Amino acid sequence: MPQHLDIGPGTGLAVQPDLAAQAQRLHVQRRTRSLLIGADYRMRQRVGHPDGGDCPVEEILRAEADQRGQIEFETMSGSRKHHRLPPAMRRVSRLVLAANFCPLLYLFAGITGVRWSSPVSASLALAGIMALVATALSYNVLAFTGHQLRAFKNHAGTIYRDELDRLTKTALSFAVVLVVVLAVLMFTCTAVEAPHALGRVSGYGIPVIAAAMTVVNAAANCLVVAVQALDGSDQVARLNRLSSVVRRSAAAAHWQRQQAARASRPHCKAGE
Repeated sequence: MPQHLDIGPGTGLAVQPDLAAQAQRLHVQRRTRSLLIGADYRMRQRVGHPDGGDCPVEEILRAEADQRGQIEFETMSGSRKHHRLPPAMRRVSRLVLAANFCPLLYLFAGITGVRWSSPVSASLALAGIMALVATALSYNVLAFTGHQLRAFKNHAGTIYRDELDRLTKTALSFAVVLVVVLAVLMFTCTAVEAPHALGRVSGYGIPVIAAAMTVVNAAANCLVVAVQALDGSDQVARLNRLSSVVRRSAAAAHWQRQQAARASRPHCKAGE
């Protein structure tokens, strides 16, 4: 019969290591080291800096923290300069694109000779392209004016006209002219098309409807400028740009560190 070898503390024989556990432990160590190296690589990776040039992710994160600290310090000191508008109001201003597109499409459809009895044609496609370009340009002019005004927003959350520079005053003048032109175009389109859509309306029905649509269009375009000017500050906009640049790299580095911590947890428990 085979004899069993009694291995104990007093026998003087060394216990052989568990090779399977040792191999698993080495694999965990290699994986943990690889994940941490990958996370460190992500943090040192150079990405485009919002202020210009390239910069490591970790330096942009430090700049983001400094910018956030400045905003929080000024806000705690009573400043209303950095206050944001409600998200719904920021989204509503983008609907102005559709409000301006319709009258512009009507205008360019008349220029290109679109027949509304059979509108599907190359003329309608050309009119649509021209209307899209004009809508985008008009929105960018209004948004640029709002951004220029935002630079002069003080800690009370207000903007004074006598403090504006020449460029901002010029942009504001162009924006006013653009709002008036779009409002007149809306009035014309409504006055021409309302009788065809509503039939014969007695009295001042058509002019009243056209005037109401004109006021709504002008107010919507003014809203674009107001939202861009009063929503936060240049510092808040810079903070958003810093965060957006490093968001993906920072999230990937965090995920790799998290996976490294999870992978090394059983090994740490075994060694305790």
